[in-house]
Parts: sequence; C-alpha cells; structure tokens
Amino acid sequence: MGKIQVLDQDIANKIAAGEVIERPLSAVKELVENALDAGATKITVEIKDGGTTVIIVSDDGQGIEAASVPVAFLRHATSKINRVEDLNDITTLGFRGEALPSIAAVSRVTILTRTGDQDAGMKLALAGGEIITNTPAGCQLGTTITVQDLFYNIPVRKKHLKGAAAEAGLINDLLSRLALSRPDVSFKLVSQKQLVLETPGNGKLLETFAAVNSVQVARKMLLVEGEAGGIHIYGYVSKPELSRATRLQQTFLINGRYVKSKLVAAALQEAYHTLLSSRRYPLAVLRIKMPPGMVDVNVHPAKTEVRISTERELYKLVVATVKKSLHTLQSVPLLEPPLPKYQPQAAVQPDYAPKTAPQPVQAKLAFNTQPVDSETAIQKQPEPALFSTKLMRTFRQVPATKEEGAVCPLSSKPVINETSVDYDPNAFPELWSLGQLLPTYILAQAVGGLYVIDQHAAHERVLYEQYTKNMATQHASQMLLVPVVLELKHRETEILTEHIFVFKKLGFILEHFGETTYMLRGTPAEFPPGEEAQFFFDVLDNQTGVGSDHFFDKLAADLACRSAIKSGQKLAHSEMEALINQMSKLENPYSCPHGRPTMINLSFAELDKKFKR
Repeated sequence: MGKIQVLDQDIANKIAAGEVIERPLSAVKELVENALDAGATKITVEIKDGGTTVIIVSDDGQGIEAASVPVAFLRHATSKINRVEDLNDITTLGFRGEALPSIAAVSRVTILTRTGDQDAGMKLALAGGEIITNTPAGCQLGTTITVQDLFYNIPVRKKHLKGAAAEAGLINDLLSRLALSRPDVSFKLVSQKQLVLETPGNGKLLETFAAVNSVQVARKMLLVEGEAGGIHIYGYVSKPELSRATRLQQTFLINGRYVKSKLVAAALQEAYHTLLSSRRYPLAVLRIKMPPGMVDVNVHPAKTEVRISTERELYKLVVATVKKSLHTLQSVPLLEPPLPKYQPQAAVQPDYAPKTAPQPVQAKLAFNTQPVDSETAIQKQPEPALFSTKLMRTFRQVPATKEEGAVCPLSSKPVINETSVDYDPNAFPELWSLGQLLPTYILAQAVGGLYVIDQHAAHERVLYEQYTKNMATQHASQMLLVPVVLELKHRETEILTEHIFVFKKLGFILEHFGETTYMLRGTPAEFPPGEEAQFFFDVLDNQTGVGSDHFFDKLAADLACRSAIKSGQKLAHSEMEALINQMSKLENPYSCPHGRPTMINLSFAELDKKFKR
C-alpha cells in the first residue's frame, strides 16, 4: 500500500461535488429545491443540450441578501439548520449546504438575486468554485442561476453522460414529479427554446397531473385519501383499466419530498392484487404527510431515499386507502373518445350524471351454469322497467355534481375538477338486463346509461369472492363417480404437499397413495367435469414466483376461471338477472381476479352526442 496523504483541496472539492452532482439532472434538482425552499410560486428551467451546455433556473422567491451571496457558495453553508437536533425536524428540501458549492466546483456559475427589501440585486460569477466577479446589478425579485459548461473541468464525468435527448428527458421527468409535489407552484421547462412542460400552479393536484400527462389519462385516475396514526395520504391512482409495464409512472411524495420507496410501491401493488394482470403496474401520485420525527431524510446524498420508523403502519394505510377507492363505481371504464391536450386556461363547468344511484334489487334467483340451447328455455320474465320520457327529462335536469377526475363529455373544452368524493361501498348501479350480445356480453340499462357486462369475467369475480370469503370453512364439494389418479413429479409433489390444506378448503378431496401418487375423489361444487387432472397440472406449473401469502388467492382465481360460465354460452333472462344480482353484493364487482374489467359504461350523454341530439 502506498503512502497515505491528504488530498489537495481542489481534488477533494471535485470528488465531493461528484457525489452530489452526478449529471445535469442533479444540478436542476438542487437548484429547483432551493427555489421551493425560498418560497417561489413560479419556477422556470431552461436547458440546452440536455443541460450539459446551459442550465438556467429562475424563480420569484425571497432571494438572497447581498452579503450572504458569496457565503452561499461555501461548503456546508446553510440557513436551514443550526444545531444537530434540527436534523430530527427537517421540513425543507435542502439543508446540507452542499448544492451551490458542488455545482460551482464543476461548472461556470452566474447568480443574479435580489430580496424584497433591496433596491438593487447582486451578481456573482464563479468558475470551478472560484469567484470571478461580485458586483451589484439590477434584477427582478428572486433568483436566477445560470450553469454553463457542466463538468468542463472533469472530462471523465462528462464522457459518461447520456445523449442530450436522454438527459433532457430525465430533467423533464424530475420537474414533473416536483410539480406534483407542489401543485401550488407554476413550473415551466424550456428545452432548445421549445416549451416542454407548463403547470398551472393553482394548487389543484389533478389539474397539475393533467398538465404533466394528459386529460385523457387524468380522467382515469381515482382520488385516494386516508388517515391513521398521524399519517395522512392524499393523491390519485389509476383505474385498473390503465396500467403500465413499469413503475416509472408512480410518484411518491413524503412530506413534500419526492422519494423512491419500495415500501410504498409494494403496498400500492398489494392494493391492486387480483385487479391487474401480472407484470402490470398502476399509475399513481401519492402525497404522504407524517410527523418529521418519523422520517429520516439524511440517508442518501441525493435525498431520494428516506428511512421511516413506522413502516408497518404506513404499509397498511396505503393498502387500505387505495383499496377503498378501487372498490367504487368510479373504477368502471367509460366508452368515451380521447380528449384534446390539457389547456390550463380551459375552465368549463362539467355537465354529467350524478354519482349516486339507486340500490340494487335484492332478487333471490338460482344461477345455472349449464348452457341454454334454445330461446324456448328462457323463462318468461316481466319486461324491465324502462325510463319514461318524464323521468329521463328529470334525470337530465339534475344539477351537475362535481366528481374527482370527471371531464365534461358535452363541453367544447376539457376540464378536470378537484373536489372530494364520498365513498359508498354500495354504489353498484341498479341494472335491468336487456339481453345478450354474441352471446358473450350482457347488455343492461341503468340511470348511468348502457352497461356492457362480460359474463365470464363477472361470474369469475363472483366465484373468486365466494372462495376467498370461505377461507375459514370447507367449501362445498362434489364427489367424482370415478376418482382421478394424479401421478406427479417431485417438484409438483412438494407444491401440493405444502399447500394441501388450501386445496381442501376450496373443496378438493385428495388422498395420498404413497410417494408421488395422489387420488382425487372430489372437486368444488361448481367445477366443470372432465378437467380435473389438467387443472391440477396447470396450477402446479403456474406457481413459479407465487409466494405463500398469495398462493390461496392465485389458486382461487385459477379455480374461478375454470368454473365460471364461458364466452359464447347462452343465458336465460333469469340467469342474467341472477348474475347481476350476485355482482351487486360483491366487494369489488368491477374487475375479474386477473385484472380484466367486468363491465363498461356508455353514458346517455355520450349516446346523445353520437346521435347529435
């Protein structure tokens, strides 16, 4: 080992700067967070060549006093903390005093700043951390910092940056998340003199989300809000119909700080269990507030990771809060056309149906899964009550009720409204079945318009909830006239042995005949005959990656899929009514256990528009 020596101060500063400023994105993050801490209401970021050539961050915040400007570029100079105890109660985004000196050490920086009580501002220029000029200057209230030639004195760092477009994309993503953290602040991003992002800054989270994404996406978001143990959650999650192949569209904010949290991501995914297909992830923006003492934000140089002392409580609250919103009528997909790009100035009052609906008829009808071969087998039923002209007129005259994420289907311009929604677990619409289509879909009428129900997905959800609600008891079984012999491989035997009680709870009657041989003597009452052996082998083959906690759910979902009525199976009117009645009693009637929607809605307003009424 060579001789140990103290590094030159210049080298030490560049190494330290590299730990904070890894790329243009890092510089933008630090400067924008400083602007937010300074009370800015408008922040503009201009970049050139992905920020490698020029970064300009302007704000209308409090500014920096003239005498403090040079001090701000000294390492560990900060106005955020004064003593070590302050680290336990951090409410600002920046606090270490490393941002400005780190940026200045690896670039050429110019700062123009003025406070409200000063007639003139201050201009300070630095290169490689050394002050070049320090003079008074005329400028507007607030601060403008220009960063040029980032990493000009560290070529190796610049060589490993991505292309200009990729670096600009990272900055756009960052500002989008920061905008969601502060919807009361107007953000603007200009890249290569082109406006890339602009948010309204009116304090409305959903409108900010629409500006970041689009109205079409925002209309498919559901409000979530909950509180427990001093932790408050507020935000939006996507309907199950809207998902992505990665978690990149998930934004988690803890006490106003954008963080990467595996805990919150896992809780969010758990809330969507059986609502999304495998390897699909919801969109989300969740704002979490908790006492500062519960959160340690000083665990990562970039401050994107935090340590939480009440992880279990937070996990449970996220799951429960998101589930509550997902199990509402709002999650039913709407058959409506795409909307134009969001315009902040477009403020039009919505005009749509009220969110409440009559309670479902509690009809007691037996459900027969056997196919109906002819129309003569359909029992005579009274015609469903149709809307009278007077009732329809009254319905259309009901004052518009503001809904979260609602968009006016009849207005010339889109609008996103930011109001709360009362959760009603019994908000399933009162439906009158009209008939079958193909036959695969049930057509039904309700106050909210025409509903199209996927008969297989709907019955699948009915059976799945029957299985999961009977976990504590033995499900009804039907004995087989001829037992089925199962010759399993060693791996299959291990899976079956480990979860044998799960199979028995669902109604499978199994008998071990030694080594890898099992005798199947009974199946769940609804299980179709002739598929016993194939079902077992399919289930055992599909358990790769399924943890013990979800084995029952996965098995129940597979069983429900096998036992449910199939696409193309004709149903009598009484069977359609029975299925709708069973759906009205479900905890979540709006998606099958594999994540497909069970029903979609075509509103009367949309029908009127299609027919130009």
